[in-house]
Amino acid sequence: MKVIKIFPVVMIMFLVSLLFGNNLKAEVFKATAYCSCKKCCDKDPSDKWYGITASGKKAKWGTVAVDRKVIKLGSILRIKGFPNTIFRAEDVGGAIKGRHIDVWFPSHREALKFGVRNISLERVRNG
Repeated sequence: MKVIKIFPVVMIMFLVSLLFGNNLKAEVFKATAYCSCKKCCDKDPSDKWYGITASGKKAKWGTVAVDRKVIKLGSILRIKGFPNTIFRAEDVGGAIKGRHIDVWFPSHREALKFGVRNISLERVRNG
């Protein structure tokens, strides 16, 4: 009788591991930071494209810029050090090449404080 009760739990765990197990391998990326300001994006607040990402969405906390050849737009990511944030690849940038991401911050000061660092990134779902 115990086998019958445990079987559904084991099957669910197995199916979840098939779906997500291979996607959660940590990769090391160079991370920089940006905000929507003129210095970072060369757009004035009066510009209709101010704060709008390459995917057409407004940049907000959790937005990252990526190299589309490495990470597809729309991908869901986790970054070690930000345990309560799910990041989404929604933007690109001319300087973002290869294993490099650019994390959006709400202010230029916060972006500068973040600086440049190597981070551990996990792909939760590819776009």
